[in-house]
Amino acid sequence: MESYSVLWIMQKWDKPLILSQQEDNYGELTAWLQKEISELEIVATSNLLFNASLMVEEGLGYAIGFDKIINTSGSSLCFRPLAPKREASMSIIWKKYQVFSKASEKFMQKLKELPEIM
Repeated sequence: MESYSVLWIMQKWDKPLILSQQEDNYGELTAWLQKEISELEIVATSNLLFNASLMVEEGLGYAIGFDKIINTSGSSLCFRPLAPKREASMSIIWKKYQVFSKASEKFMQKLKELPEIM
């Protein structure tokens, strides 16, 4: 695949895109892009960025996702920031009365120590 600057998506509407299934019917993305979904060449959707990365490695298209969600070291993949910068929030959910494993309990404890969490 070709290399692009941070503005490539704003200039290359005809490129095949692989988008997240979790995107709110692409509402936020299309608002940010200032394009209708019908104007984009969406070739696939994925529920995990790792799965999308496999499609990218096979040359199917360009995935849009969060940087550092998957490890790209030692691969032919790289992340390019979008411009203008787009930020999104993320949530962690669990069952109300979930019994956690020791590892999960430790993870939750560390999350609670973060200033922006809970």
